[in-house]
Amino acid sequence: MSAHKPSPFRGRWLLATIGVALLCALFLTLGFWQLQRLGQKRAANALILARMQEPPLTLSGQVLDPELTNLRRAVVRGSYDYDQEIVLRNRTHNEIPGVHVIVPLRIAGSDAAVLVDRGWIPYEMAEQTQRAQFRDAAGEVEVSGILQQSQVRPGRVAPADPPLGPDRPRLDAWHRVDIPRIQEQVPYPLLPLFLEEAQAADATDAPARRFPRAAPEIALSEGGHLGYAVQWFAFAGILVGGYALFFHQRSPRT
Repeated sequence: MSAHKPSPFRGRWLLATIGVALLCALFLTLGFWQLQRLGQKRAANALILARMQEPPLTLSGQVLDPELTNLRRAVVRGSYDYDQEIVLRNRTHNEIPGVHVIVPLRIAGSDAAVLVDRGWIPYEMAEQTQRAQFRDAAGEVEVSGILQQSQVRPGRVAPADPPLGPDRPRLDAWHRVDIPRIQEQVPYPLLPLFLEEAQAADATDAPARRFPRAAPEIALSEGGHLGYAVQWFAFAGILVGGYALFFHQRSPRT
């Protein structure tokens, strides 16, 4: 009686086949997950482009829906409250370390204010007395820019802003624009989004110094999701093809 023809689905090959099948399923799952992420990124980019094409919002102090107004262009009139000015730590510009200056703008005709990211300055100018040279003259101004959602701590390993208390009534330097946290030290209501100020095309040198910033950049990259998906699918194909070749070479010939 002739011996059974070797099969990868029985005998000593069965466990190896199961292992290869499970690993292949994992690779395929990761590949489809990357394609799903790509679809989400493309949908998000389409939403951003649609919002950027909408006419600018005029901020009047009314409460905004962060989900509906995030990344919308906006314009607002009001007066800067430099007594409540803060900075964001660890920001770079052309690879030079520095900070971003955040100032509440008291909205004209309203009790509310919106935090405005005015731009970057180098670390050596980050102290309160030094950054005063970047302030506009007192009075009402019109500011345009892009609305951004309040920023949250991305994870436990990210640095945290210390809590406020009797021994620490306010912070001058923050890691992120966490509006609910910043609200704790500001005596008037803040809008739930902040405004990243856009540099006017015809800006003059009329304060003594200007913030070295360009118009806010909105990243529309699709990332590496497509490449990662192709990579995972390739791994699955190589694994199956390699296992089939290995099985063929190691199986006894009849």
